[in-house]
Amino acid sequence: LKLCKYQATSSEQLHLSMAAMAELNTLETDGASYAEMHGRSAPSRQWEPPVRTLTFDANARSSFTRIIAHEYRETPATLAAKVTHLAGMLRRASRAMAYTGAGISTAAGIHDYASKGEGTGAAAKKDVKDWRDAQPTAAHVVMARLHAAGLLHHWINQNHDSLPQKAGFPQHALNEIHGGLHDPANPIVPYQGNLRDDLYNWMQQWQRDADLCLALGTSLSGFNADQVVQSSMEKFAAGAGLGVVLVNLQRTEYDHGCALRIFAELDVVMEALARELCLHGAAAVSEAERTGTRLSEDRFLVRGFDARTGLPSPGGEVTWDLQLGQWVRLTGGPYAGDVGQVVERSADGHYKLRFEHSIDETFKIRRRPFALWLGSWWVDEALHRRGICPGGAIPIVAAEPPPADEESDAGAGVQSIEQAKERVAKLAKIGLPADAVRCKLKVEGFAPDVIENALG
Repeated sequence: LKLCKYQATSSEQLHLSMAAMAELNTLETDGASYAEMHGRSAPSRQWEPPVRTLTFDANARSSFTRIIAHEYRETPATLAAKVTHLAGMLRRASRAMAYTGAGISTAAGIHDYASKGEGTGAAAKKDVKDWRDAQPTAAHVVMARLHAAGLLHHWINQNHDSLPQKAGFPQHALNEIHGGLHDPANPIVPYQGNLRDDLYNWMQQWQRDADLCLALGTSLSGFNADQVVQSSMEKFAAGAGLGVVLVNLQRTEYDHGCALRIFAELDVVMEALARELCLHGAAAVSEAERTGTRLSEDRFLVRGFDARTGLPSPGGEVTWDLQLGQWVRLTGGPYAGDVGQVVERSADGHYKLRFEHSIDETFKIRRRPFALWLGSWWVDEALHRRGICPGGAIPIVAAEPPPADEESDAGAGVQSIEQAKERVAKLAKIGLPADAVRCKLKVEGFAPDVIENALG
């Protein structure tokens, strides 16, 4: 890490004279064009170049991009002008969406991948030990207010942290395309995993229909979902829509096609935007009619969904019994059909579901026990007849307890002896020692006697 001659921790600290500016490294001296610094809708030659405030000799990411991890910030006058410009774009948009990456949550203590500085810049906040304890940033709160004011209509979030919902952004306008901590039917998608078809289709619908895209805190380094930004840029270049507003401290591969480019911390931009739009205390948009009923504490009658599939059904009813010890079945995601038990209700009203009978369909073996969380906001969504997306299912339905023979470890072991032998053969083939094979099979849920039998 190498710091340049002048270092500022936020755009609001860049009170510099023209003489001081001349001595600094700026995005202009680093070779960027005026459009790459400010966007294609920027007024001609009126804005100052962003100042390089952190200098690095490493790429922002180890793959997908060759962009160096330098960080830049706007001067105060230019930042103010850009925020005013952004406010005008939001007022003109009729279907504005946001597309956010890890950068929106760094101020909450959730580390991102592209920021390289420790204790400076975007990496200044101390990491939280448990993401479930993280609290929304100012940016998350302002995004919720933008939605309530009718200025932000949809949010595609690459993060899993549930901070939008904690800030008050409604689940029915949020596409957690890469999974979420509090949606058991859409858990975190692994790096090489598959996206849910319904969420992918929903994303593509907004990709077609949005007339403004806010790309916030994302390095745009090659994920499948980055297509929403690319599409908005292409529409803007063809004369349709308002284009892309990209807010990030680092350069990206997409800077050349932005309608508006802002180099600043998201909290700084969003707080200034809230002041510009007078968002404090904005009235909430009208809610859909509540069709479900709260029967008692942790028991709810959910109307409009099929009791077996969880899919929309005009005359359907589902009882959500979320009292401790009750059983539910997942309607979608990698564990669709699995039956789990409610084992905890957190102080924030989230429900912990434990699964002990999940079967890996590839190896036909029982997975080791695991837990997933159902966010408290899902109750309100279901009572208002809303699923994971328009036309989509609710995440859970009621279920009967698993049969007694499924609850017996010995029974499960007897049934899986052949699978255990096949698993041992595969692991031995790749050179795994016997002790490691024994530990791995134990973790995967095989009974001890079955493991020893398979090892022979």
